[in-house]
Amino acid sequence: MNIRPRRPIGLMLGVFLASSCGGPSLDITTALVVKDVTTGWLDVGFDSLGRNKLVPTLSFVLENVSDGRVRTLQLNGVFRRCLPVYQGQEQPVSEVSPADPVAGTCTGEDAEWGNAFMRAVGREGVPSGTKVGPFTMESGLGYTGEQPRQDLLGHRDFVDVKIELFAKHRAEQWVKMGEFQIDRQLLTQ
Repeated sequence: MNIRPRRPIGLMLGVFLASSCGGPSLDITTALVVKDVTTGWLDVGFDSLGRNKLVPTLSFVLENVSDGRVRTLQLNGVFRRCLPVYQGQEQPVSEVSPADPVAGTCTGEDAEWGNAFMRAVGREGVPSGTKVGPFTMESGLGYTGEQPRQDLLGHRDFVDVKIELFAKHRAEQWVKMGEFQIDRQLLTQ
């Protein structure tokens, strides 16, 4: 009779999963740098009622500044309208979307005002020292009006918007890459 020792199934499964996941985790916030950022209000033409429509937009590239290849990356942009600051009132506070003085962004509303999701990098990856993009994220929500497009940006009811940019590397958690105030400038396609 030939008796073979049993190997723990859990150990073998763990070794298999570790080898198939692509190696150790990567701090994506230090491996990639957001560059060549442009923000503004994209003229997307007319809505169903024939009014001019503008939507907030972010365009950028990513540069791999790590020593290795970055593979399998998803991006998510969350647009938020800014909370208004009225004369004589203190700056509003939000636990969900606080202002970022370094980035120069406003305090955002708790609710999203649109989002944009994309698969940015596949399994082929981005080699060290290489840029990938440009990527463009635009909200499905925006402002409409019968007045000229440029006049929409100066309308008394116009509320500024910011975008919070998140990245997900492989199966890791979403991490914030930065946030950007949408400039009051008109962009065309």
